[in-house]
Amino acid sequence: MRVLISSLPIGTGHDIAARALAEALALKGAEVAFSHHLVKDMRFQARLYFFGIRYLSGVYGSLFRMGDRLPALWHHHRDNWRRAGAEALEPVYQSYQPDVVVATHPYALTGWSAVKDRHPTLRLVGVLTDLSVHQFWYEPMADAYAVWFPEQADDLARFGYARDRVWPLGIPIRASFSESHPLLGQMRHGPIVLLGGGLGLGPYKRILKRLAELPYPVLAICGHNEALRWKLDEYRWPERIHILGYIEHMPSLLKAARLVVGKPGGVTAAEVCQSAVPWILTHWIAGQEEVNRDRLITHDLAVRGDNNLEQQAKNLIEEPSVPRQHMVACQKTWARPNAAEDLAQKLLTL
Repeated sequence: MRVLISSLPIGTGHDIAARALAEALALKGAEVAFSHHLVKDMRFQARLYFFGIRYLSGVYGSLFRMGDRLPALWHHHRDNWRRAGAEALEPVYQSYQPDVVVATHPYALTGWSAVKDRHPTLRLVGVLTDLSVHQFWYEPMADAYAVWFPEQADDLARFGYARDRVWPLGIPIRASFSESHPLLGQMRHGPIVLLGGGLGLGPYKRILKRLAELPYPVLAICGHNEALRWKLDEYRWPERIHILGYIEHMPSLLKAARLVVGKPGGVTAAEVCQSAVPWILTHWIAGQEEVNRDRLITHDLAVRGDNNLEQQAKNLIEEPSVPRQHMVACQKTWARPNAAEDLAQKLLTL
């Protein structure tokens, strides 16, 4: 089987899920290739998106919610994007001749749906890297969706999408998160880990100052945001505070951590859940991550700490701690360590 995985490097989660799935498919003997062919066409939208979430978060959040309530606003944009996608992706299809296209970004899913219009035998699958299904993720041409939470099947059903085509398999994450670790199930003696996602977004300095008041070492991960890293390095922190850029060994770090603090990205949620480490949410992108936040809290996989960070940290670090034990138990219940492998197996049946 020839599988083409289409993603867009807007944030890091979409590509992380794509790489994890590609590894699982290759191990099962599938022929796998990546498609970033829409990056050039998405350049303006990507800049607009990052400007919105950085400087006009309230406006972006309002537009996000409005777009979900008023599908006509999205349908016009979707039709334009499908036309652009057909022009850009038809040569890719002719060159590679995939049996299945897997999209880990909504614009990739929409773009490839136009190609499927012309080639009905092509199978098209969307992999949700957020914890809800916004209007812009809905594509009626998709043969299936891979999701994590059962509520996402409800989200798709409100658009008229058949529930039996929704696969509640989880979000594909790196296989190294499934490897055993001697600290699992024991009291975590590692640092508090402050995460901002691969882009290092959020009020880092303010959060880090609050964490610095606790008597525990802290690792602040700035991701690819080197400007943030330099800015934080200029401040005089206690010796137990350490500032880092992007790191590859996140599985080992999370499994050794005593607490995770940060924003509720979808792939981050899957990684933290698999690591079974208490999680405090302190900031989020308006719109999609607000829904992520609420669903994580509903399933007791995280707590809010934007107003009472120090107290929440004490509640979850102390051992024995009922809140800590309950959250870790819920994380183990909802963890989907084999999501990539299970999705790969499903794709091979199409």
